Amino acid sequence: MKKLHIILLISFILYGLAGCEKATIVDQATADAFIQSIKNPTDTAQVVFAVVHSVFSYNRMTSVTVIAPITAASPDSITTNLINYANMGNSFYNNPVYSVSLPTPGSYTYDVTFKDGQAISFNNTLTYNILIPPNITFLAKNATPDSIDISWNAVTNAQAYQVKVTKGTLTGPSAIQVFYVAPFIDLSSPLRTNLTIGVPLSTVLSYGAGTYTFEVDALLYESTVGGLILKKIIFSIFNRKNFKGRWLFQPSHLST
Repeated sequence: MKKLHIILLISFILYGLAGCEKATIVDQATADAFIQSIKNPTDTAQVVFAVVHSVFSYNRMTSVTVIAPITAASPDSITTNLINYANMGNSFYNNPVYSVSLPTPGSYTYDVTFKDGQAISFNNTLTYNILIPPNITFLAKNATPDSIDISWNAVTNAQAYQVKVTKGTLTGPSAIQVFYVAPFIDLSSPLRTNLTIGVPLSTVLSYGAGTYTFEVDALLYESTVGGLILKKIIFSIFNRKNFKGRWLFQPSHLST
């Protein structure tokens, strides 16, 4: 009798589960195209430009391709496979190809395939919103407080800045990040023409001897609401323009 009751209970549970409607997961992603400008590493007097593509989703993606707009200079459709950040499936990006010429504006199409097999296309328009790279004017150890101070000239139309320190000379996802702060916003009135931030020396030295790259990025956000800057910084960069200026230094030069 007890055995029969158990069988009936199991049957009832299975029947109830079969009657439940399976939850539907809605696949969504954010796609962004923006112009990145940097100082030419081989000629710092020259500024070069590239289109940066970034696609992010909370739902895992298996592949992302971007289709460039057709122009007179490029009458044929150009499709590029984006890179899967850390092979996690949440963020895809491209390796920028820099040129002295500004990229052609237009609408880019992103074909995204999600882990569940669903394929969806997203669009984002590239505009000519650009900034010049920040000019780093000073990098030295400060005894009080014990920090490494980095200064740069303010960039016209920049809404904020970010400062990154990485170990070595590599950049991008493969770089070892030592220090990061963003957004760094100048709230002074009038706005300062030169900005400074101190990086704790202990933070850098904890990574040991080597060459460290200091990077300052000027940010121009694409949209604001009620005067508040919208920012999405998750794995990759969204809703902003990012521009780089770098200096290198050896920690051994900063010993007390």
